[in-house]
Amino acid sequence: MRLAGWGVEQTAANFVVHPNTLRAWIRAIEGKGKSTLLAGAVVWNKIDDAVRWAAQELRRMFPEKEFGTRTVARHLMRAGIKISRPTVQRVMREAKPNRPPRSPRPPMAEPIGVVPHGLLKPKKPNHVWHSDITQIRALWFTLFIAAILDGFSRKILALKVYARTPRARNMVALVRNAAARHGSPTFLITDNGSQFRKQFGKAMRRQRVRHVRTRVRAPFLNGRIEGFFRSFKLWARLALFGWNIRSIQRRLDSFVAWHNEKHPHSALGISTPQEVFAGKVLPEPIPIRARDKPNIEIQIAPRHFDRDAHLPIIEISLRDAA
Repeated sequence: MRLAGWGVEQTAANFVVHPNTLRAWIRAIEGKGKSTLLAGAVVWNKIDDAVRWAAQELRRMFPEKEFGTRTVARHLMRAGIKISRPTVQRVMREAKPNRPPRSPRPPMAEPIGVVPHGLLKPKKPNHVWHSDITQIRALWFTLFIAAILDGFSRKILALKVYARTPRARNMVALVRNAAARHGSPTFLITDNGSQFRKQFGKAMRRQRVRHVRTRVRAPFLNGRIEGFFRSFKLWARLALFGWNIRSIQRRLDSFVAWHNEKHPHSALGISTPQEVFAGKVLPEPIPIRARDKPNIEIQIAPRHFDRDAHLPIIEISLRDAA
């Protein structure tokens, strides 16, 4: 404007801005207005660059499909950094703008009618257990995996492999061993398989456990164990192998220890099943904003549980970089 000798109205028309906007800029240059009109202000809720780097570094280290934005957010929150899944998604889009955001999985169908005793929403550990059996292929073998899960904490209480279809006596022994280690449940939910009928029900009554069988073609009533099997098979397809049942069982034991102690469950927020089962409360995460001008250095140390590349352990630490 000064070089060309234009007035305010002519300059505003040439640069397609309002004359009042141009007058506000002039006042800011002269020190009489808001300096943020020229340099811009730090967005009040903008996350710090160190947090953005940490989220992008986690994506680079763990590109697996099952290690999604929810998992990235949970691991950062366990380290004490308050961050949401949408924020992580936004950071990922900035790093790779051509990649469309992943659509969330549809929720499971809700059960029809009223379920007695609050079985689907237990309020404490060992109130409701879930049990089921699934099949997997390992090399040229078909194996049968039986599992028992605590409905409150999602902790895996038992995971055992069988070369043949387990019978009622096998499932009774599995429940008794789990009860001896973790305590006896009030309710045990199963499907209508042949293992969970008359003989199994009598054994549960002798143990003072109320056996509840789901309705036919209603897998959502035992949805917690079904969801676990879905996650378990992602790992089993890549990592479950062995030359005999004993070696395969050792691999299952490693998976159970990682799942219970190192893996924050999506239904538990940022806690692991063992932390919820034991009643441990984690400290509240805090936001790290760029406007606070923090001098924070974030360090990420990826490891693998029991030398299994598909069982990641992530250690995130914060320290003062000053």
